[in-house]
Amino acid sequence: MQATLTLSNSTYRKTILPNGLRVISQSMTGVRSVSLGVWVWAGARFEPANKSGIAHFLEHMVFKGTPSRSAYQIARSIESIGGHLNAFTGKELNCFFASVLDQHLPVAVEVLGDILMHSHFETEGLKRERKVVIDEIKGLEDTPDDLVNEVFMSLVWNPHPLSRVVLGDEAAVSSFTRRDVKAYLRRRYCAPYMYVTAAGQVDHEQLVSLIRDQYDFPAAGPTPSPAAPPAMKGHRSVLSRDIAQAYVCYGGPALSFDDPRKYALFVLNTLLGGGMTSRLFQKIREDAGLAYSIFSDVDFCVDTGLISVGVGTDAQDVNRVLEMVRHEFEDLRHHPLGEDELQDAKSQLTGGLLLSLEGSTHIMNRLARFELYMDHYVSVEETIAGIESVTAHDVLTLADELLAPERQSLAIIGPVDANDIV
Repeated sequence: MQATLTLSNSTYRKTILPNGLRVISQSMTGVRSVSLGVWVWAGARFEPANKSGIAHFLEHMVFKGTPSRSAYQIARSIESIGGHLNAFTGKELNCFFASVLDQHLPVAVEVLGDILMHSHFETEGLKRERKVVIDEIKGLEDTPDDLVNEVFMSLVWNPHPLSRVVLGDEAAVSSFTRRDVKAYLRRRYCAPYMYVTAAGQVDHEQLVSLIRDQYDFPAAGPTPSPAAPPAMKGHRSVLSRDIAQAYVCYGGPALSFDDPRKYALFVLNTLLGGGMTSRLFQKIREDAGLAYSIFSDVDFCVDTGLISVGVGTDAQDVNRVLEMVRHEFEDLRHHPLGEDELQDAKSQLTGGLLLSLEGSTHIMNRLARFELYMDHYVSVEETIAGIESVTAHDVLTLADELLAPERQSLAIIGPVDANDIV
């Protein structure tokens, strides 16, 4: 199956190979780079309960050697041609990616294929990497602004698998064996669970030919539907730590990526804490001087999502900051936006989108998100039209639902007492 759509300044193309592997590309004029990504439905959500963190551990291990390359040679194969090679693991996805000059696309395709299909997961490498990942887990404990987000997500999603920390826990990571890693690779790294996306100075037919010749991932049945998240209600966690500030994360469940109301959510998030002109930044930082950084953010999953506010502040100011955040939530729930504020938010969103499209890596990521979560391409023109179509009533209605007090969870880490938090 092959689908082609021509845009005003680029070409989107998609090919589904006989084994189910999807190859998607978008060519860009005026660039010399290509960003290539291999995406897999293999994040923390799909791990066995007793193997928390194995998707992230596998992400580390594929860079440790294949029959034809050592760990050093894997890195050198891309860096020696001026490229960049990396990977990440999320709640639902593993992604392995490389950025290279256009003439080096065959090298990037071959290297990513080699590490994903031929990594040998040697025992000594496993032992070393267990320690590295355990150090990473311990490092999270020493990074309260990151840890508070993990605590927050565990509150919102518990007991669903989405509540698990992507890094896993020390006991689970210490137990991982070569057999465990290979079993997870066989179970999740199958062609129908995988997507290859590329953007930049790329020829789609060449890309498909390279992938077809080299990527021999096994075919499997359709991707099983993940368990639906449980009904959500607000929870609270306060971890007392002897550190300089209190770190706060406040919010609750939101929308899935394919929800048509996501454009209204983008506008709502921009208004709330999406930049220096946002309500929270202006009132909590600029007017009250209660925080150096305050922001809101949205995150999407295949069937749900999050909206949250993050802030670091003095312990004595936590209650005042929370009062101001809750006041803005209620104001957005009950008072329609003015036309100027609405238009400013839309302009900020569309301008940011268009500026981001100057980079091949961002476009490669954008291609993947739409294919993974919606199974079809959404053009930039359609996205902008969706943003421009948002009305003040759309934002008001969505805010009334998503920002309702009973939906909000609160996580705090810092020199505070739980009994003092209102």
